[in-house]
Amino acid sequence: MTMPVEASSTDIYEAVVALSRSIAGRSDLESLLAGVAESLRRIVGLDFVGMTLHDRRGNQMQDHFLLEPGSSIANLSLSVDQDPAGWVWLNQQPLVIRCLDDESRWPEFQKRASVAGVTAVTLVPLTAGENRLGAFGFGCRVPYEPSPAELAFLERVASEFAVAVEAFLARQEAVRERDRLRTLFDITNALVSKLSMEELFSAISGQLSRVIQHDFSVLTTLDETGGLDIIGPHFTGSPLFSEDQRHIDPEGLPAAEAIATGKPVIVRDVDVERYPSDKFRRFVELGYKSVCSVPLVTSNGTLGTLEAVRTTHDAWTSEDVDFLTQVARQVAIAVENALSYRELKEMKERLATEKLYLEEEIRLDNNIGNMIGSGAAFDALVKSLKIVAPTDATVLILGETGTGKELVARAIHELSSRGRGSFVKVNCAAIPASLLESELFGHEKGSFTGAVAQKIGRFELAHHGTLFLDEIGEMPLELQPKLLRAIQDQEFERVGGTRTIRTDVRFVAATNRDLKAMVDDNTFRADLYYRLHVFPLNVPALRDRREDIPLLIRYFVQKHAQRLGRKIDSIPTQAMDALIDYNWPGNIRELQNVIERSVILSTRPELQVSMPEFGGKPSAGSNHSRVPDVSEEAERTRILHALKEAKGIVGGPSGAAARLGLKRTTLQSRMQKYNIARLYK
Repeated sequence: MTMPVEASSTDIYEAVVALSRSIAGRSDLESLLAGVAESLRRIVGLDFVGMTLHDRRGNQMQDHFLLEPGSSIANLSLSVDQDPAGWVWLNQQPLVIRCLDDESRWPEFQKRASVAGVTAVTLVPLTAGENRLGAFGFGCRVPYEPSPAELAFLERVASEFAVAVEAFLARQEAVRERDRLRTLFDITNALVSKLSMEELFSAISGQLSRVIQHDFSVLTTLDETGGLDIIGPHFTGSPLFSEDQRHIDPEGLPAAEAIATGKPVIVRDVDVERYPSDKFRRFVELGYKSVCSVPLVTSNGTLGTLEAVRTTHDAWTSEDVDFLTQVARQVAIAVENALSYRELKEMKERLATEKLYLEEEIRLDNNIGNMIGSGAAFDALVKSLKIVAPTDATVLILGETGTGKELVARAIHELSSRGRGSFVKVNCAAIPASLLESELFGHEKGSFTGAVAQKIGRFELAHHGTLFLDEIGEMPLELQPKLLRAIQDQEFERVGGTRTIRTDVRFVAATNRDLKAMVDDNTFRADLYYRLHVFPLNVPALRDRREDIPLLIRYFVQKHAQRLGRKIDSIPTQAMDALIDYNWPGNIRELQNVIERSVILSTRPELQVSMPEFGGKPSAGSNHSRVPDVSEEAERTRILHALKEAKGIVGGPSGAAARLGLKRTTLQSRMQKYNIARLYK
């Protein structure tokens, strides 16, 4: 390196003016240094020119730019004690290294300089006023020692250059701060305009990638079990993997540490022993080099994490972490609001649905209060019921139609610890197969034609309560696996949804069919049968508990007389005997209907029993010691007439079963009995 021994002030002034012009409009440090080299080339003969800046965040000397005129630039980064520029920055004195081969204080710098062909280096402080920026220097391929005048010239140029570098860095910092503030503002606008968490994260992920370099980001939220629900995974480039999993166990992941400490956690790919989760190892295998996991903290606790992942070896600076922490604070508030909004929305929908459900139950008037009976068969049933009710075991109630299986299910619910929760009923036979899944599990908006809004299913309504699956034998075979999973794992997805919903439900099922025979015929899944058959309860038919018939008759007479405003004081002995002797194929339901009809027709204080099946019109004082058999021909005629009016339709609100006041399954059974089934299939 050579220069005039006595450089005039004019030469220095011209050099500085040329330097200022050459760096004007430069957009990065690389082009800034190139401009300096171009300006000084007229005065200083050099092989290399370099600039080293101190990074206070990592206490490193970074952004080493070595330039041979006309050649490319190499970027170096060393700690302060490994770099001679660090010594100059600390001591604010020039440093001349005459021969790098003889220098052993900075072996890493010596190694890198040797690769670049540098033999001698002259470094001077790069300082603007009190602001120590780093070092400014020149390199030669041959041994060289500057004179005092040359060294003074370099210090003068460095002091002038430092002002330009300081201004440049200030502008860069201002631009960076402006971009970050703008991004925070845009993220805030996005957060306040979104309520769904899926929409929330997609709105901020694109904004975040503008200022924080990363390849993958994801939002996680804690659930009631301590697991993490994954929301809105986002790739800034091409997806590195395809993952449908929406729930993970945080154990062994950086997220678990971030949640436990409430502080950001930075992890590199070499930390696989520290984080033994298979999920973390898989990310490393996919090429992830580092991750920054920031907890979502609010005044109510930690809600989850914001994760940002890189596939490069770029370090996470303190500025990066601070910015992610600021974003995480805003996201945490938005997530808390979104969770509260979703909870309130679901609660509102649940209450509205429960109201409609309860109104439906009232209209059906199926709840007769307490179970009634005193016979041996009834006592055996109650004893078993009291044993199983306090547990959370699944109960399968077996019995003929009309025996009061729903009443048994309600008694199980009321005697259990869930008695204050909801008792939700689903009649699997009354709901079309195409709608049963939606009725059970709910559906998302737009999941199918006609799904104009999100619907809460009966499983969610029964949370912390009891779900009664009546007529379980009528459930379509294709829906049974999903029901089995919901019973076993207490989790499911709504129709058209991807979010796994967890519930705490006690299951009680009922059927009048032989499920074991259906399993043998492959019309009912064996695994579901055995899952339901944990504690079977057999409800006896009314003909097997005749001693309870008088109690039931008195109860129904009192109930319907009070409701209809009738005064009935007595029941004729002959009528009571006839009712006791009757076989009651429709069981308690048939008895209730007969008593209600009799109360309606009774105009005197004495009950006038009215049963068309008697074959005549009995009076209160008729001498019926036994009820005659039902007129099969008359019943067959009525069924045919109802089928004709319903145009062959058996079920549904306008079907023959509804016209006759029978359940669809009961009508089908009687159609088979009278050989009518083959005419209407």
